[in-house]
Amino acid sequence: MKISVTGSSGQLGESIILQKPKQHQILFPKRHELDLADHLSCKKYIEHNKPDLIINCGAYTNVDLAETEKELCYAINTTAPITFAKTLKDYGGNLLQISTDYVFDGKKNFAYKENDERNPISQYGYSKAKAEELLEKILKPKNQLIILRTSWLLGPTGKNFLIKMLNLHKTR
Repeated sequence: MKISVTGSSGQLGESIILQKPKQHQILFPKRHELDLADHLSCKKYIEHNKPDLIINCGAYTNVDLAETEKELCYAINTTAPITFAKTLKDYGGNLLQISTDYVFDGKKNFAYKENDERNPISQYGYSKAKAEELLEKILKPKNQLIILRTSWLLGPTGKNFLIKMLNLHKTR
């Protein structure tokens, strides 16, 4: 099986690299090979490599900056995965889309369920919710899609909840 992992320089992508299974061919494209902000780059990469599975860890994740960099956020978080989906649909590959709890408004007093209505309150959340919605239309009918939502990632590197709390503890 050929698996392509986008966002390999990010926190999640780096963790996957450390845990990669040896029995599969794993591709970790760098930005010069796959520019998520350029839909043509996304299409050409998939057409050339024809992965059986894409694990889309790549994302525009700066929630605050997304409010002013709307187009870039949308290109990376919505247009790129939609381009993957349309290209995969043509030859039968699958997509594991890493999404976020930002697709919800956070007003529930208990845990969200996967089929709860999306109601994002930020550009970042909107871009991820729109991707989910469109991906479901394109790939769900043929069972080619899994959406995995996460909140904070935890790990030894990057911007994450654990490191943030440890730094706050040191300084306050």
